[in-house]
Amino acid sequence: MGRQRGRVVLRRIEDRRRRRICFRKRRAGLIKKAEELAVLCEADVGLIVVNPFDRSFHCFAAPATHAVDDA
Repeated sequence: MGRQRGRVVLRRIEDRRRRRICFRKRRAGLIKKAEELAVLCEADVGLIVVNPFDRSFHCFAAPATHAVDDA
């Protein structure tokens, strides 16, 4: 039998420094997945992520398939 994954309880990260690190890593992963979806499925993809720390925003649009960072 295979191992089953336990459920992860999602809740706000209280430590501001850890929250910023998590945001940066997950944003990068989300942009990568959006690009993969656009390339593999020939889908039109648009993504806007607003940074909660400094209110800057990060955009991704496909079929142009490159990320635009206005930070």
